Amino acid sequence: MNDGRKPTRLDLRHLRYALAVADAQGFRAAAEMLNIAQPAISKAVKDTEVDLGFRIFDRSGPRVIPTPEGVVFLDDARQAVAQFERTIRASRQNAAGARGHIIVGYSALATSRQISEALDAFHRSVPGVQVEMHVMSTDNMLKNLKSGAIDLGFLLSHSTVGAPGIDQMPVWSSRIGVVAPAGEAPTQVDDLAEMPFVMGLRENWRSWRALLDSACDRAGLSPVVVDEAWDVQVILQRVAERRGVTLFPMTMAESLPAALELVPIAGLDAEATISMAWSIKADTGLLRQFRNHFPPLG
Repeated sequence: MNDGRKPTRLDLRHLRYALAVADAQGFRAAAEMLNIAQPAISKAVKDTEVDLGFRIFDRSGPRVIPTPEGVVFLDDARQAVAQFERTIRASRQNAAGARGHIIVGYSALATSRQISEALDAFHRSVPGVQVEMHVMSTDNMLKNLKSGAIDLGFLLSHSTVGAPGIDQMPVWSSRIGVVAPAGEAPTQVDDLAEMPFVMGLRENWRSWRALLDSACDRAGLSPVVVDEAWDVQVILQRVAERRGVTLFPMTMAESLPAALELVPIAGLDAEATISMAWSIKADTGLLRQFRNHFPPLG
């Protein structure tokens, strides 16, 4: 239906430039990020605003921030760009003989035999489908599910985890244990009171740290955190160097280096539940086939 306005002249370039300004919170920073002249990106965003009939950004403060209308537009633009890129990628893969492509995000704590076994079963039942795996934080996973940058995610179930339009299905749970140098792991929760801890950085491990806070409170434990890190391998390295112990799901025991062990702790009765998450509006038959290889937690 024609509303009387001229056909839009906007293209993906305009969307990418607007998204860059939003991500960089400024035109100069966005231009540097894209390696283009600032006047070019300013003009493209201005043309976009003229075409849309509203301002995408509020430029009155020290930082460029989206207007309420801009927030909605940028969310849709991010999904459109992600879908375009996935369409191109899938078309190239189809031409090369692939039957489909699924991008999966997963928390480092979701590493387990369950994922490997289900992936093997999926590839046997639906051969030719490429599955691309990326480790990421829970917050980034939810953001990427909403934008369409990934199809599925394996994340920690917690009351702090969720987003509108994202569905979740618990697929397995694991008791939480302590990681320590091999042969040196404590066995009682009281032993942990005297030990230093190495933990995931709270800013990036928000849901995991919230789960551990609740578990430790119930056990009467106040961990003394002496070191924090974003990367799970850095945490394990510091444990191996005897800087402290850490708490991980028992399902990670098989993936630890030989110098470390992961054992249950008497008195620390806590479980981590991993859920599979996906965008409701981006669901497909292929994704449902994939999910069918992960029966819901009974």
